[in-house]
Amino acid sequence: MIEWTFIIKTTIALIAIVDPIGCLPLFLSLTGQHKKINKKNVVKMTAITVFIILVTSLFLGDKILNMFGISMPSFQICGGILLLIMAISMMLGKHQIIESGQNGKSDKDLIAFVPLSIPLLAGPGAMSNMIIAAHQAPNLINQSFLILPCLAVSLLIWLTLSFAENISRVIGAIGTKIITRVMGLLLGSMAIEFITRGILDIIA
Repeated sequence: MIEWTFIIKTTIALIAIVDPIGCLPLFLSLTGQHKKINKKNVVKMTAITVFIILVTSLFLGDKILNMFGISMPSFQICGGILLLIMAISMMLGKHQIIESGQNGKSDKDLIAFVPLSIPLLAGPGAMSNMIIAAHQAPNLINQSFLILPCLAVSLLIWLTLSFAENISRVIGAIGTKIITRVMGLLLGSMAIEFITRGILDIIA
């Protein structure tokens, strides 16, 4: 049986972590000198790269942890702390973006991978969230359906970046800050839950 509440909850958490609206200023500044066709390529590559990273974390994250001898409760607590730090930063309006120097035309499309996909959108927080969600999935069917949050976030990234200039004009700087703080509040609540579950699993 598919636990839709679990799938929806994971989707909300992932959207809060990835925060496509929050990356608009960096995206606009990095693509300011691009031709229209190049911007479309960057948007498409960014969305696809984020999807691949999140799905890889979903299905191979556990195996990577086992290879390094890291227990899931320990990773859950660490991941929860990381998400909590991100959430506090977002709520305080200190959600940092990563600057990247772009020298030459050959580097233009690379911004889709660094810094847009990694570490800005599909960073450690997003990857941690998918590994934890895969561990918490009640069964294999629900774990497979966690592809939906990855797909939803990737589509949201594609839509947001495709209409970046229009969105930026409509919501303005204040709107961006408000959305970021609300996302931070939701993310902080979920981070506390991750930490609590990890501690209870260790004690049990």
